Order: sequence, then structure tokens, then C-alpha cells
Amino acid sequence: MLTIAEEVLLLVLDDETGKVNRRLPVHSLRNAVSGALLMDLAFSDRIDTDLHQLHIIDSTPLGEPVLDPVLARVVGEEETQPTGHWVREFAAEFNSVQPRLLDRLVSRGILRRQDDRFFWVLGSRRYPTVDGRPLREVKRRIMDVLLSDKIPDPKDIAIICLADACDLWRGMIHQRELVALEPRIAQVVKLDLIGQSVAATIRELQDATRGEETRWFS
Repeated sequence: MLTIAEEVLLLVLDDETGKVNRRLPVHSLRNAVSGALLMDLAFSDRIDTDLHQLHIIDSTPLGEPVLDPVLARVVGEEETQPTGHWVREFAAEFNSVQPRLLDRLVSRGILRRQDDRFFWVLGSRRYPTVDGRPLREVKRRIMDVLLSDKIPDPKDIAIICLADACDLWRGMIHQRELVALEPRIAQVVKLDLIGQSVAATIRELQDATRGEETRWFS
């Protein structure tokens, strides 16, 4: 089973180019992945969070190469910190976290690593899809939730909370369709306290970037 962080990353990768959707600001993905890491720990019963503070429940490593260093950082903090502190901390470490997540997706046979070279010099690295079923599955689950009134799976609620807070809908849903789905999205994001806590923090970070120079993926 894929982690929330892995599924979030899949959702923003372009199938054909193997690169992050160019319409997504860099800070949005940083915040989304950071929030996803915390939600993964929460769903693994390692942490809990109210609308303000984040608490350790169990410090036992999960055996996950991406999540265990995140858990160790939280466990190693001497004082209890607000959720926002950890969202900012791990968003700042996105450049080291993202390659590890991509490597996990490569090892699972979902993506492949492709280095583009120009005159034998490495120009860029892409991650085209090898097995498109996991991406289709997560998109199908999310759209099934948004187009129905059924009670969603907690993991899908978490992904929808992150997508809404970070505007990951770009490239997933046409703007006209998104307007029609907004009432259902608002209903879903209220269903989970952990999702609300992390999403509220991310929205504050997203709002703080407005008016500043926005960087986009190239």
C-alpha cells in the first residue's frame, strides 16, 4: 500500500513528461508533501494532533525509509511543538525528501528514473510512469468521494484536505468542474480532525506566500 506522501506525489506528476505539473507553485507541493508525511505518521499511530499541538503516541520506527527519519526528528525534539512548526520544518527539507519518495516509487515499479543528457552532461531527471494503475486508482478514489455522498475512507479525506489546502486540483479537475465540487470538498475536509489541523496550518503558510514572488516548476 502506498503512503499518503507517495500518492500525493503521484497526483502532481505529469504522466507523459515525468515531471511535476508546471502549473503548481513550488511552495504548494512542499507544503503538501510535508503535511502528508505528518498524516502518514498519524495514520500509523505514531503521532496525534489537535488544532494546535502535535503529540507523540509511539516512537517505534515503522521500517519506512522516508517516514522513520521524520518520526525520529519529532521524537528527538525536547519540547512539544505546534503542528505548524513541523509542517514548516519538513517543507524546508523537501529537496531531500522528494528524491527519497521518488526512489520508493521507482523501487515499487510505478515510475522509472530517466536522466536527460545534452552532450553527455546531465541536464534534468524525469520520472515517467511505468505502471499507471496506482495513479488511476488514487484519482478514481478521490473523484468517487467528490461525486458521491458516501462516507470517505480516512486516507482519502487526508488527501482531499491536502489537495484543497495546497490547490493541488490544478491539472486534476477542470476549473468549471471544481466550482461545482466546492461544497462537497468543504464537507469532506471537516470530517477529520488531523486533516483539519494540518490543512489549517498549511493554509496559513500558503496565505503567507501571497504577494511574494511565486516560483513555479520548470
